[in-house]
Amino acid sequence: MFKAVVDAYHRTKKPSDLAFNRYVARPAAAVLVVLLANTRVTPNQVTFASLALFFAAAAGLLIFPSWPALLASVALLEFSYVVDMADGQLARFRGTSSPAGAHLDFMADEFKALVLVAAVAVRQWRVEGQQLLLLEGLGGVVVVASAVTITSFLRRPEVVAATGKSGSTAAGDYGQGFVTPAAPPAKRSALGWAMFAAEAVGKFVVHYPTYIWLVAIANRMDMFLHVYLFMNFAYFMRSMLIVVMRLGRRT
Repeated sequence: MFKAVVDAYHRTKKPSDLAFNRYVARPAAAVLVVLLANTRVTPNQVTFASLALFFAAAAGLLIFPSWPALLASVALLEFSYVVDMADGQLARFRGTSSPAGAHLDFMADEFKALVLVAAVAVRQWRVEGQQLLLLEGLGGVVVVASAVTITSFLRRPEVVAATGKSGSTAAGDYGQGFVTPAAPPAKRSALGWAMFAAEAVGKFVVHYPTYIWLVAIANRMDMFLHVYLFMNFAYFMRSMLIVVMRLGRRT
């Protein structure tokens, strides 16, 4: 079994990936891949299962405001992420990857981001009793939806050709919207290093499965909400600036 899991992991891992995915999520997902490899379960069905598990975790955040319930809900959220990794790995393992499946996975991730913001905002309102948190949640849903919208726009091949920028991903796609060079050039200006650092921080914050369990242990979901929304807003503004500069100029 162990050898089969190791083989599945190496056959399905991505050449460039986040550290949390490479060392935690994908090895765990490889276990599911081995268990499902010879069944009739499809990668898309695994995607739907991941989405259902995530919605259950969000419901736990909404219904049960206690700290133990928070830990249980976040644990379920992390498990849903492992299942989310398994869908693509299963498709690659079987050689059945498809653009439709990739788009389905992207759509599910963005649903999760919207639901998470709403669930955390309502939970913190119930815990702290501050109506301002509900307003932050409402604004946060708008921010994340805007980030999703501009991400879909930038992914269009026509837009890629016009802007010279490849389509990036944001929000619930776990940090891929902030693309940081794997090996920064040796010579870089102070501004360049500052931008590189900002990209690295943004990539970490947006990829919430990496650290949300630590936030839950500290019982500071309010800080998660503030920082996560700020980074999504920063992503949206940066992307919008690219659109305005590249498509708004006179031709």
